[in-house]
Amino acid sequence: MTAADGPPAIEFRRSRRRQVALLAAGLPTAVLVVAVVNLATGDPWWDGLWIAAWILALGLLRGAARPSSTGHQPRLPLRLTPDHLEVTGPGERTLVVGWPNVARAEITGWLYPVLVVEPADPDRTVPPLARWEWAVAGQSRPYEIRVPLVYLSPGRDRLRRELSRRLPGPAAGSRPTP
Repeated sequence: MTAADGPPAIEFRRSRRRQVALLAAGLPTAVLVVAVVNLATGDPWWDGLWIAAWILALGLLRGAARPSSTGHQPRLPLRLTPDHLEVTGPGERTLVVGWPNVARAEITGWLYPVLVVEPADPDRTVPPLARWEWAVAGQSRPYEIRVPLVYLSPGRDRLRRELSRRLPGPAAGSRPTP
């Protein structure tokens, strides 16, 4: 099978529409919680609803005001091609890991999902990966690459399917047994 016969390249991008939809769906929930708490404490039900509006506004403005706190590029964090996985990280650098060189690729977390990729040989990545070079919060291994998947389009389910299609066996989405 040649690269031309393989699956096409798929780009995973941050979606402003998904961010707005998630925050807009959370607003009625926050309003309901504030109203119930106010009624339970004897305050007027509308007291403090401005807090929910501020949370929504800050959530929408967070991405526009400054880059992600994890240091990843907000536009194109991940690209899957027939030959390799491209990850954009701190300083908008791109790291290329060939599919045969992927020792582990899994999606962890439910509320804040993260793709965790670990190359089998860090010297075979382009450019070669140094120890702790992509260190971010939650990283537990020196050559681990963590890509936040929040608001990612086309979505986590598509990414899981593509990883299981492109990677053999347990490296595709499940934790390896020690």
